[in-house]
Amino acid sequence: VFRTFLAFASLMFMLLLLFFNIHRNIYRVSEIVYDTSVQLNTNSLEKLKGSSIWLIDDAYYDAFYKENPSVERIVVQKEFPNTLLVQINFSEKIAFIQDNRQSPRRSFILFKNLYTRDTTINEGLVSIKINNGPVKNGFFEEVITFVLTLKKYPINLNNIVFTYDGTTVNIKHFNTEFFLGDPSDLAKKASVVGYYISEEPCEGEIRVVYTEDGKDTRAVTNCN
Repeated sequence: VFRTFLAFASLMFMLLLLFFNIHRNIYRVSEIVYDTSVQLNTNSLEKLKGSSIWLIDDAYYDAFYKENPSVERIVVQKEFPNTLLVQINFSEKIAFIQDNRQSPRRSFILFKNLYTRDTTINEGLVSIKINNGPVKNGFFEEVITFVLTLKKYPINLNNIVFTYDGTTVNIKHFNTEFFLGDPSDLAKKASVVGYYISEEPCEGEIRVVYTEDGKDTRAVTNCN
């Protein structure tokens, strides 16, 4: 009886081992599908080939994010037995920035995730000129909230020129100039800018100031 059991157990072990080897080979990534028309470093993705599709999780994509800082998020769908379908979502482009404090001048695009990429071409974004400094911590975060607020209004952002002189922010839109003061609470101030550009056009100067309690902003207008 013991010999019969031992033979049966050995047979089952061999079958399980055979099944495991077949299963392991079938469920290894051999194909990764993603958009090849965009310029990305995909070395880390390609290195996933040969890995068990069962074991791949979000931690496997950390290297990809480091190699491609303009990417905000990737969504990966597993198509069994051996294919990964990768959807790549890029961080939103916020503004075209010209830093005139240095020579030669640096021009770059600011992304929503705070990544910057040097370029000399404005791709239809808000134009921001930094003419003096220093630029304090949090400045670019304020710029992002400013632009995202303006996007709620029917405005061509390419017609907006944002100038920072190291102390105050001025906004130019055709024949209208906004004086926003220091670069704080720019989301609130953008609401004033957006309203006057889209709802109540004013050719002249608009100064954005705080209310007496300091909790909100209002506009002081000098329209022609």
